[in-house]
Amino acid sequence: MSLLDALNEVKKSDFDPKKGKEYNAFENIPAGTYKVSLDGITHNIKGDRDFLMLSFLVIEGKYDGKTESVFPTLAQVTSTGKPMPQFVLARSISMLQVIGEMVDTPIPDSCFNHENETDAYEDLANVLAKAKGKILTMTIKESPNKKNPDRPYRNYEFEKAEQPKELPVETKQDPFADQKNGIELTDDDLPFGK
Repeated sequence: MSLLDALNEVKKSDFDPKKGKEYNAFENIPAGTYKVSLDGITHNIKGDRDFLMLSFLVIEGKYDGKTESVFPTLAQVTSTGKPMPQFVLARSISMLQVIGEMVDTPIPDSCFNHENETDAYEDLANVLAKAKGKILTMTIKESPNKKNPDRPYRNYEFEKAEQPKELPVETKQDPFADQKNGIELTDDDLPFGK
């Protein structure tokens, strides 16, 4: 990325130097509806907890190129050691199943048939990896967070979107087809032996 590319990214954001707050590339995209691609599916571990991260890349409009990351949890206990509320787990499972359906990659029930979230995250990452790059519509809605008003809760809805048309394999052309130069190479022409 050149300096001009970076400047253009700043200009297309809502950045205003008169407000005294610097541009933040990691700032959340605002609530709204976006055409996105499933850009990444990652199972990671931080400290003694692991997590699943789904990244969605906005592919058109004012926020083109921005990423929204979602962290559905399947942890059986909270960070304080208390049992995770059942509704939290049910909500995460339903979100994952919805995303799978919207990218034509249904999540099998077997992904949730584990004693721990680590194995479930690994299965989910493997299943959803097949859908990487698929297009869907993501709607972000925000609701107030009484404990931290500066960080409202973000809720997501997903819908199917039309996938880009690909040329059938037989119509894709060899980019070197017109490069006839009359030279035929054999193994004997290569600088290393068999």
